[in-house]
Amino acid sequence: MGANHFKDKLKKPEAWFIGHFVPVKKKKIVFTQFGGSGYGCNPRAICEEFLRRDEGYDLVWMLNRKTKDEDAHVPAGVRISRRNQSIYELMTAKVWINNIHFNDLLRLGVYKRKGTVYLNTFHGGITLKKEGRDKHNYNPDRKLPKKDQMYLRDSEYVDYITSGCEMEEHVLKEFFYGHGEILRLGDARTDVLVNGSPQIRREVRDFYRIPEGTRVAVYAPTFRADLSLEWYDLDFERVLDKLEETYGCPWKMLIRLHPRIAKKSAKLVPDTPRYIDASGYHDMQDLAVAADFMISDYSSVIMDFMLTKKPAFMYVPDLDYYLESRGMYFDMDELPFPYARTSDEFIRCIETFDQAEYERKAAALTERIGYLADGKASARIVDFLIQKMKE
Repeated sequence: MGANHFKDKLKKPEAWFIGHFVPVKKKKIVFTQFGGSGYGCNPRAICEEFLRRDEGYDLVWMLNRKTKDEDAHVPAGVRISRRNQSIYELMTAKVWINNIHFNDLLRLGVYKRKGTVYLNTFHGGITLKKEGRDKHNYNPDRKLPKKDQMYLRDSEYVDYITSGCEMEEHVLKEFFYGHGEILRLGDARTDVLVNGSPQIRREVRDFYRIPEGTRVAVYAPTFRADLSLEWYDLDFERVLDKLEETYGCPWKMLIRLHPRIAKKSAKLVPDTPRYIDASGYHDMQDLAVAADFMISDYSSVIMDFMLTKKPAFMYVPDLDYYLESRGMYFDMDELPFPYARTSDEFIRCIETFDQAEYERKAAALTERIGYLADGKASARIVDFLIQKMKE
């Protein structure tokens, strides 16, 4: 621990030297997401739009030490950078693209140079659960914890933040302490949900060896404050039995826990061939593309999945407590998703599901909140970045 701390201190002069003596490379773009844990989310969609255009940009994807290259699925044409290289890559890049904060690298002395553009895409979309206190209204006389101090420093570097609609922007102002210009360009990661991708669907099914003719349900709940598994007690067997009875074909369930509790997945996923632990898969969006049916709770993944028009249900056994202790930005009945507090109620939701009514309510909600989800967000964002890179 002491040796690592000493090595980290030595990196601050490295960042200073690069910042003073090595020029910014005008066509270099550095991407990362969730602290370097794989290739995904909005940064992935933007990266792939740059790849598609093939205009000679130096695309660099940052991974953390734990993520193996083969697990990350970074495509050809994108260079991989690890922590020991990331100071150089960031300090010489024209554009930074992230979906959270650069905490650890800022501690090592990284700073944003004049002329570098920092675009943050955030990692949520239309958020259901409230995000807690408004960070941009924090008391300047109160000493912030070290972690929040780094969040604030990162936020002060942010130039632009992408957004899909006005109601999303309240959360963005909280997360970035009021810093950064919000761009209503859409959430890039939703493009594939609107447009679909037979290739991604096939890749997921091949990866998990799901045979033709078998449909896929994805259970993807968010975490609870105590990080327990208490509220994930849905009767999976009855659900799959009911789906097979309703649709007349075999079903499997992919279970994907939130990253904060993913290590506990073995305690929740039944040890039978009908269930697959998908908590480690590199991108939730790919699972959504491959899914025929979604089960979630207060996670924004269900709002993304709504764009596919495929059925999505909410299992919320702790609804009353959750509303009282944390709260939501929507009333449950405003949402298009059937919801249940018990497994019995959930089975009845499947039995009474009306696809046409679900699509009508989803379209009405999207229109009411003015959500820009037309499958072209990545193109708009890349157009914007190319223009900024020329300035």
